[in-house]
Amino acid sequence: MVREISYSDIKGSLKTGDLMLFHGEEPSSKLIEIIEWSYWSHVGMVIIPEDIGLTGKEPLILEATSSGDGIEDVINKAPKEGGVMLISLEERLNVDISNRYDTHFKVKYINRTLNVVELEQLKAFIYEAHDKKFPNDKELFKYYLEGRHYNEPMPDNMAFCSQLVAETFMALGLLSKRYVSNGYCPNDFNEDKDLPILKPFYILDGARLK
Repeated sequence: MVREISYSDIKGSLKTGDLMLFHGEEPSSKLIEIIEWSYWSHVGMVIIPEDIGLTGKEPLILEATSSGDGIEDVINKAPKEGGVMLISLEERLNVDISNRYDTHFKVKYINRTLNVVELEQLKAFIYEAHDKKFPNDKELFKYYLEGRHYNEPMPDNMAFCSQLVAETFMALGLLSKRYVSNGYCPNDFNEDKDLPILKPFYILDGARLK
C-alpha cells in the first residue's frame, strides 16, 4: 500500500529549496517516465516568497513548463504561456489534479535552510532565468540526451524542469558545474545517490501526496 497524504498536511513544513516531484498523465509525461525509467516526470523547487524579497507566505514553485495553465506568475503579475515561472504551489497542484495533468506528487526536503548568501544568489538567479523559454518536445529530448550522454550544453535562453532545478543548485554553489544542467532528469532528484554535491548538503524523502 502506498501511503499518501494531502498537501495541506505538509504545507507548513516546506522551506525554500525543497523540491516537488510530479507524476504526469499527459503523453509527453509518460514518454519522459519511460525514457528515465521512473515514476516521476516533472520537478520544481519550493520558494517561500519572503526569502527572496516578495510579499506573502504561501509557498511558491519555481518551475519550467510548457504551460502556465492560467496561473499568475508572481513576478509578471500575470499568467505566462510557458517557460520559467514562479507561481503558487497550491494552485499548481489544484490545477494539475482537477485537469489530471499530474495525479501524484512527492516532497523532497533539503537537509538545511539556505543561508543569507545563498538566498541572495537564488533571488538573482530567479530573475536572470525568468525569461527563459520552454523547448518543444523534440528539442527537449534532444537537449536532454545530448546533456546526459555527451555532456553538451543546451541554449542559454531555454530551460526545462529538471535542468532548471540543476542550474539553480549550481547557481547556489551546491552542485558541480562539471556536468551540464540539461543532463539531469526528475528522478535524479528523487534518487540522489550520484549527484555531484559540493558542500555538506543532501536531499531527504518526504511524503507522497495526492
